[in-house]
Amino acid sequence: MPINSVLIAGAGAVGLSVAETLYKFNPDCVSILAKGDRLARYRKNGLKVNGEGLNFRFSEGEKADLIIVACKNYHLDQIIEDISPSVGKDTIILSLLNGISSEETIGQRLGRERLPLAMIIEIDALHKGEETTYSRKGVIHFGDREGKNGEREQTIADFFTRTGVSFKLEENMKRALWYKFMFNTGVNQVTAVLKLPYKTVMNKGSPGEIYEAHLLIEKAMREVITIANAENIDLNEEDIERIFKTINLMDGGSFTSMCQDVLAGRKTEVEMFSLTLLELGKKHRISLPVNEILYLQLRTIEQFW
Repeated sequence: MPINSVLIAGAGAVGLSVAETLYKFNPDCVSILAKGDRLARYRKNGLKVNGEGLNFRFSEGEKADLIIVACKNYHLDQIIEDISPSVGKDTIILSLLNGISSEETIGQRLGRERLPLAMIIEIDALHKGEETTYSRKGVIHFGDREGKNGEREQTIADFFTRTGVSFKLEENMKRALWYKFMFNTGVNQVTAVLKLPYKTVMNKGSPGEIYEAHLLIEKAMREVITIANAENIDLNEEDIERIFKTINLMDGGSFTSMCQDVLAGRKTEVEMFSLTLLELGKKHRISLPVNEILYLQLRTIEQFW
């Protein structure tokens, strides 16, 4: 069956960036998940993307053909409960959360067969209050966990093509997900601890680039490569170079999502990054000193609030 209705679960930077594209294709094809105080606030203040107010529909629990989960990891359990009434027999779920574990968490409760692996990269959106701004809205990458893309993945690709959502159908989505995990573990954590915008960690020699921050990111990402290889995921030095090329595409004055959380005094997603990596390090008996320090720093920052 073709996809005709989409529920966006998480009206933050990522969720609203995707929702805007769908809304401009057809306002009736997309709705936003919101309940209680959040729903009242959205109705009172409205939701804006790049300064434009968009009159989104809010879900009342109707079944959706596609659910895009774009919340913070620490809200995931509640989001799973909230989207459950909207899950029909053939509903597909795409999780755009950071990290490498959200599909497993959702799949345990709502059915693994609904979830190809997915991520979004090359997005520089900022979110404050009820408004998202971006210069690059990013590209959604998705694919079957075992590399066996079929009807489910083609249905999503057809829908994104029809609606104008930028996407890439991956043949090796496990590797792609670990690539994003390396990006987040290195770039997001370092910029969050140091409270730095993208321009400070661009390619060496770029205007505003800080060499020591750049070097720290490289060291954190090399630890991810070590664990990925132990997990039979073929990340390598060329992927580090690709990540810095991606950073160079961003608005230099923008901040990573984790840095935005630190600057706003919000809970971070450190458990999805360095803590996950440290647990895998214990499994493989591999020391990860850089990520251990980043974890301790970020947990200290959270408790200082």
